[in-house]
Amino acid sequence: MSVIQVFPSDEPLTLAPGQTGPLVDFEVPIEPVPMLLRVIALWTDNTPLNGVAPAFGIKLGQGLITTVAADGTDVDIPGPKGGGTASCQPLHDDIYLLTVVNHTESRTSWQLRIKNQADRTLRFVWVNSNVRDDTLQPWMALEDQLSITSASPVGFVVVRNQGTGTLTIDDSPGTAVGGQDSPVVLVHRPAEIAPHGVDHLAFSCGEVLSRRNLVHTFRTNDDKTAHTTLQIVADPS
Repeated sequence: MSVIQVFPSDEPLTLAPGQTGPLVDFEVPIEPVPMLLRVIALWTDNTPLNGVAPAFGIKLGQGLITTVAADGTDVDIPGPKGGGTASCQPLHDDIYLLTVVNHTESRTSWQLRIKNQADRTLRFVWVNSNVRDDTLQPWMALEDQLSITSASPVGFVVVRNQGTGTLTIDDSPGTAVGGQDSPVVLVHRPAEIAPHGVDHLAFSCGEVLSRRNLVHTFRTNDDKTAHTTLQIVADPS
């Protein structure tokens, strides 16, 4: 059975230059299959920093924290019943793939720690799974609210992809948002947003006789975070 975990749960982990984050638990299944953790370091909209790679630390149970460098080198993770082996492969655009193999202690707590070694503040998101493709998870970061009126009938909402995989939005232009009788209609959405990417959604508003508070949850391939719902306030003027 596939394990999929997205970290952190609310907002990316922000680390200043030289700062080390907390230890975070991640699951390892009972079966001795490789576990993969895909990490993205976010800098600014549409632009990876491509700076110095972070340093990763893995801890098993009450053991010491073992540093895993982003150079593909295998390191032993000690544990009371054998531990395991970990390595980290740098990919593209500040994305890193950690692999844990030969693990013999699935029921013991496994933890990951990240140190930002770049000279800029970065935000980190990572996905844990025993299936490589499942570590490619988007994270739709959507502005919480759209305010739109009949007098100014066009509105925009910024949408970011903070995840490790490409984000797709399935709602088609022309869709009424907030219910079938909603005066607010989606008129533009990007076909997809790559990791690090930012784009926008555009809406139009028909006649509104009195203030309406609407809620719309977008249909996307982001099914692991809770950031796909938009609050909409539609006013006559």
